[in-house]
Amino acid sequence: MAKNTIAIEKYGIRFGLIAAVAMFGYFLLINVLNLQNVEVIRFASNIFIIGAVIWAIYSLKTNTQGPVPYLPGLGIGFLVGLIGSVLYAIFIYVYAKFLNPDYAAILETQDYYGSVMSPMMLAGAITILGTAVGTMTGYILMMAFDNSGARTAE
Repeated sequence: MAKNTIAIEKYGIRFGLIAAVAMFGYFLLINVLNLQNVEVIRFASNIFIIGAVIWAIYSLKTNTQGPVPYLPGLGIGFLVGLIGSVLYAIFIYVYAKFLNPDYAAILETQDYYGSVMSPMMLAGAITILGTAVGTMTGYILMMAFDNSGARTAE
């Protein structure tokens, strides 16, 4: 079981970093295009977490002999979402607080999640949302990939 734990962490960290880098690029792109005020475009960064979880679980499945157990797949989804969203939240916080203080003022006037939030609160909300997206993506994928025999066909 220790070997599965290492694989979960390896895949979670690798693909969480990939998701974070993709979200950094997406954030910079929407700011260059001046689209950061459009809610749908702003929240579309979660697509990169979904893609990274799919890629991570597919990679685990292709590199594993036999069936991929349900819980390791769910763990990978959780880790990818957590690592990707935490790094993205830190990036936005540093960007808003230190690199572009004018952006922090813009953030404080925008309506995120139904209320006005400081950059620190926004970072926390991004982390929670990204972790939930990654976990749910892993959950859904593992329902399709889990053929370990735990389910019965009655």
